[in-house]
Amino acid sequence: MFFTTISSQHCDQLHTRLLEANKGNLELLGSQMRATIPLKCIGDIVDFSPLSEEHLMSIDEASHEEDAKRAIQEMLQQTDLLFKQVHAELFWDENSLRQFYTGLDEQIKKLETCQNGDQKLLLTRLRVKRHFQGLNDYLKDKKYSLCAWEIVQIQLRECFLLIHQLIQRIPTQGIMYFLKNIFD
Repeated sequence: MFFTTISSQHCDQLHTRLLEANKGNLELLGSQMRATIPLKCIGDIVDFSPLSEEHLMSIDEASHEEDAKRAIQEMLQQTDLLFKQVHAELFWDENSLRQFYTGLDEQIKKLETCQNGDQKLLLTRLRVKRHFQGLNDYLKDKKYSLCAWEIVQIQLRECFLLIHQLIQRIPTQGIMYFLKNIFD
């Protein structure tokens, strides 16, 4: 019972906590990126098929909140995996990398405690995985070069901006409190 209460309180604040953590991740990513792509990297630019909110959401409007949570969680997990596979320590300083990993891990854990286990969300996960597999393949093809990493970081920034949009689909504590008081 105590865990349920803590978990419920934790989930009531999910929207706010995710927004704060995502803002921190975006700022950290931005601080590690160059303002512009180096000229030598211009030829390496690839047009990845972008992830979009519409692409990740199911047709069923009622499940959009769970779709958003699942998409956010999968993007964070895939980002974490990508950073570890790329050996990001070659490109980022140790302190920034540790902060970034900690932020990703905290967000993933928050989402895990506030989701239902609906298997209908598998399509959302697969779409995110397919996108990140493209990023991984690109890095591998380019032998994990600095230019490839610069371009992938731009894609990751786009993912964090999409995460910001998806977080808006998760009710805020204030809305939940308001609705509970109206219907109680």
